Amino acid sequence: MAEKTEKPVKPSKTAKRHLVIVESPTKEKTIGRFLDASYVVRSSFGHVRDLPKDELGVDVKDRFTPKYVLVERAKKIIAELNTIAKNADVIYLATDPDREGEAISWHLREAIKADVPFKRISFHEITKSAIEESLKSPRDLDMALVNAQQSRRIIDRIVGYKLSPLLWSKIKSGLSAGRVQSVTVRLIAERAKEIAAFKEEDYYTLYTRLAKEMPAGDKSGYKDFDSKLVRWEGAAVEQTILLKLFAEDYRYKTSVFKKLEDTVEAGTHLRNSKLTVSKVDAKAVRQKPKPPFITSTLQQDAYNKLGFSSDRTMKVAQSLYEGVEMDGDRSGLITYMRTDSFNVSAEMQKEAAKFIAEIYGKDFCPAKPPTYLKKVKGAQEAHEAIHPTSAYKRPEEMAKFLNPDQAKLYDLIWRRFMASQMEEAIFDSLSVEFSDDKGRAVLRTSGRTVKFEGYLKIYMEEKEEEVAGEDEEGSAALPPLKEGDVVILKDVSTKSHKTSPPPNYNEASIIKTLEKHGIGRPSTYAVIIKNVIDRGYINREKDRKLLITDLGALVTEKLKDFFKEIMEISYTASIEDKLDDIADGNMDWVKFMGEFYGPFAEALATAEKDMTKSRPNVIKTNEKCPLCLSPMVQRESRFGKYLSCSRFPKCKGKIPLDKEGNKQEYFAPIKTGKTCSKCGKNEMLLRKSARGYFLACSGFPKCRNIEQPSPEELERLTGQKPA
Repeated sequence: MAEKTEKPVKPSKTAKRHLVIVESPTKEKTIGRFLDASYVVRSSFGHVRDLPKDELGVDVKDRFTPKYVLVERAKKIIAELNTIAKNADVIYLATDPDREGEAISWHLREAIKADVPFKRISFHEITKSAIEESLKSPRDLDMALVNAQQSRRIIDRIVGYKLSPLLWSKIKSGLSAGRVQSVTVRLIAERAKEIAAFKEEDYYTLYTRLAKEMPAGDKSGYKDFDSKLVRWEGAAVEQTILLKLFAEDYRYKTSVFKKLEDTVEAGTHLRNSKLTVSKVDAKAVRQKPKPPFITSTLQQDAYNKLGFSSDRTMKVAQSLYEGVEMDGDRSGLITYMRTDSFNVSAEMQKEAAKFIAEIYGKDFCPAKPPTYLKKVKGAQEAHEAIHPTSAYKRPEEMAKFLNPDQAKLYDLIWRRFMASQMEEAIFDSLSVEFSDDKGRAVLRTSGRTVKFEGYLKIYMEEKEEEVAGEDEEGSAALPPLKEGDVVILKDVSTKSHKTSPPPNYNEASIIKTLEKHGIGRPSTYAVIIKNVIDRGYINREKDRKLLITDLGALVTEKLKDFFKEIMEISYTASIEDKLDDIADGNMDWVKFMGEFYGPFAEALATAEKDMTKSRPNVIKTNEKCPLCLSPMVQRESRFGKYLSCSRFPKCKGKIPLDKEGNKQEYFAPIKTGKTCSKCGKNEMLLRKSARGYFLACSGFPKCRNIEQPSPEELERLTGQKPA
């Protein structure tokens, strides 16, 4: 809500000293501004305890008891917190309001040895009023939430710790597998197969140029307009084909005209026919705004509109949530960014309505605040949607306090939320059909114009293509037309098309699919995508497509053969549903672990015995190693394909390849005779990247100085004049 930093919250008269523990130093800095000297705010810097790195850390024979140890960086932090806790009357655990935050609070309570009350406070935005309210109503730890997070951590540790060594022994060292990660890789592997199996076909559509027949001497000046042949000989010209894919249905367009010659009869008939208006359908169409962002939709929109990866989006959103400096004030600009709820508080809706009425007028403000009740599959705790902490913190006024990424993302969040609280947009829609006198052909033209902008005043949505190859609705101005009006045919033309295969996934579409099937949770999407790319299972191309690698395809096939259940979408989603039941207190987490572990252990034993050893495809080539002249082989890493010496690791000869498999020109660094301006001791080298020439310190990585060469330097060093 709109507010200024006022006097700090006063402590209770009976309390002497309070310790407030958050999980990030930024939150510590922001919340510390709201509280007086009797409150000590400290950060745990994330999790303080975890399962050990060098062993499974779970007793599968004794109720799956976890063995937690302090993480290395937390040892000093816990020692400091123990010292402060000795002088505290109350310890407030103020970690994030989700399962992960609840678990961090529980681990803190277990690690801190203090005989004082521990109270849990939670809030969805970091503002003075939100912190004040949370301190008025502390609660006990919710152990159902803790057990849900603990179950996820243990099951993921068991899958990763048991499957990864299997892959090392059967494929190659350094590989990893994960319950959600492996299914995500499978989605992309199956899509590659679906695209390869799709057979592109030509098809044609037919268009006409029409004009209304006007009385002699009429000077109204209406322009010609286009129409499309939609029915021929009683059948629809265009057909929608449905493909049942692994993860979703896919629809694409084709037509009855498979060859250009097929259009000749229809075109000839139209040229020799009298055409009249057979149907006019004019109506007002209302379009509702989309709901405010949740984690998945924020990631998708930031990807589509800003080009942000999911990981980048979450890091920027975290910084907006935890607090920003504004002229000596410090406050969070958005609510908590890991959420799958569309809820908005009544107070925030009231403020948004007031702002909309003041700035845009009462016509843009609905009579009742909008409600968005639908939740995503398996939604967790009822948080609020992602929205600004105040409608009055306008993006253009906040921009001076933000870095470029923060400004772009805040603008997107603010606009999406404000639009969600505004009136619907209204369009005048018009569809007109024309028929020949023999009833063989039906043509159609359609369009719509904005009658009332509504929410489109501040937030323009992109149309989602539900059927590949579908034409956009037109918006050409049409003359007044009524049934029976005669139109003149000016021209007939054909348009060639190819049927479209299913698209490759990108970050936005893979997140949408994961969300649709309940695979993973909002807080995990960015981490999942980063992991599968870092492991070399998926390549992120320059055009942002996510493509399966040979290694990813091989690992997927092996896991499908021996862990059929784990690799199924429905099974992964069912695990998430059971974790939700644990969080709601409706399922015992130890029972859940037992139901999972029995079948998994059996499948693992079979795989260890029967899975054959395989290696990623290594393709022999005629290329000679530039270092030792031995034959080179083609390999693939997460950075793409490359040629490697067949004597590797004895010889490390390597040649990079482009996307088409062609050798990339290797540019040997050139000494410049120029001393680095940063470290003052190493020589600068002229290097070349995909973006062009640059000067870099030869002391890299200790010195990372980079400079742009002048045109004169380039000419002197390369012997070529810059373009």
